Amino acid sequence: MRILIFEDDDSTRELLDTFLMSKGYEVLSFSSPVTCKLLTQKKCKCPRQNACADAIITDMNMPGMSGLELVRFQMDSACHTPPQNKAVMSAALTPEQEQEFRKLGCRCFHKPFKLKDLLEWVRSCESNIPEGRALEPIEEIWKSAASQQTT
Repeated sequence: MRILIFEDDDSTRELLDTFLMSKGYEVLSFSSPVTCKLLTQKKCKCPRQNACADAIITDMNMPGMSGLELVRFQMDSACHTPPQNKAVMSAALTPEQEQEFRKLGCRCFHKPFKLKDLLEWVRSCESNIPEGRALEPIEEIWKSAASQQTT
């Protein structure tokens, strides 16, 4: 299972990256959606032949693009990742923002949150992966994306 993480705080991004990789997940992490060339060069326009990720975790407040803008962009671009496999993290979501994320089908994690809760959600995402899905080869992702991985 592949997870994309968008988090501008280096220590939080590294913690999530290391934790999820230690649980056996393939993780690609970025400091902001605008550091991912898949997004900035509009190469994220699906339908790609294969999915880029099985789950996406994003911070709400990042430079260049908010987590809400990212999820909306993905919805408009026919993203292959199921909405219920997308989560936003924030210490300060407004009730309206939280309601919109839920309306879009996404999970909200209020910082600080427990890693065991995040892991439980990630494990639940596995059951939402469409049968027969294929992931884009990681080499293709890195050809299209900026080298911002924290590992």
